[in-house]
Amino acid sequence: MPNSNGWNRRSADRGGVGKGIGALGTVGGKHSSRTGGRALTVRLNALESNEVIAGKNKALFGKAFVMNFLSSPGSGKTSLLESLVPLLKSEGLNSAVIEGDVETDLDKRRIDALSVPAYQIITNGTCHLDANMVNKSLYNLNINIKDMDVIFIENVGNLVCPTSYNLGEDMKAVVLSVTEGDDKPLKYPAAFYKSKVMIINKIDLLPVLDSDVSKIKENALSINKELIIFETSCKRKINAGGITVCSADGSGNTNSADSQDRREGRDKGILELVSFIKKNVKLKSEKFKDTIDIY
Repeated sequence: MPNSNGWNRRSADRGGVGKGIGALGTVGGKHSSRTGGRALTVRLNALESNEVIAGKNKALFGKAFVMNFLSSPGSGKTSLLESLVPLLKSEGLNSAVIEGDVETDLDKRRIDALSVPAYQIITNGTCHLDANMVNKSLYNLNINIKDMDVIFIENVGNLVCPTSYNLGEDMKAVVLSVTEGDDKPLKYPAAFYKSKVMIINKIDLLPVLDSDVSKIKENALSINKELIIFETSCKRKINAGGITVCSADGSGNTNSADSQDRREGRDKGILELVSFIKKNVKLKSEKFKDTIDIY
């Protein structure tokens, strides 16, 4: 199925990474003796090939700081990008977005509205992005990567498969909506163990949920004590006069210390995340310059 918005996996060369992974044979919940060894070898070879291409991607990214967003479907990854990109742009930083979805370019259309370069990868059923898909997207993103400060990769909504694939990013960030429950870090530990950042999203919904942010943090930190955690809301109801109708705690109180940001439609957690990204953009740029100077 051709797609003008991005690479279509059905029409692409399926050689290399991912090839044959579906051959994993099981009998009664265990790997069959007939196919288990071969399937494991194929998978290991696929991951090794992925690492080689991920290394090429890292070189192509150059000085750009690259974040790979992981999450369940519907956690709010695209909404986060809609909140982050305009603020980064206002700080003079150039962003680009690589979108990964099983079908449709609906999320890319939302990013297009932000007037930043975006590219859609449609996986046609594959539950993750791999380094080869991202590599192809970089040659079709229609940007000069040297001009980019930040590249966001929005992975396919899945807390399992994407964790195995290095895309050449600088860090993984796992997004967890408060609507998903407190136990997700314990049920899907790899996503939290392999991420440097956890974003607890949709905190504006806490007043109508039983979700406990402190429990989410406790569970996540039991998996990865080094996690850097942000609490965010991408939805702010602002009236015509620029006054916040609904604050982060749902009370409508705008007398808090960060009320000015809320009156301007800014969420404290989003602002903290922007500052974190800016810091890492600077660090990556300086490290890249030092590397160039050495050679």
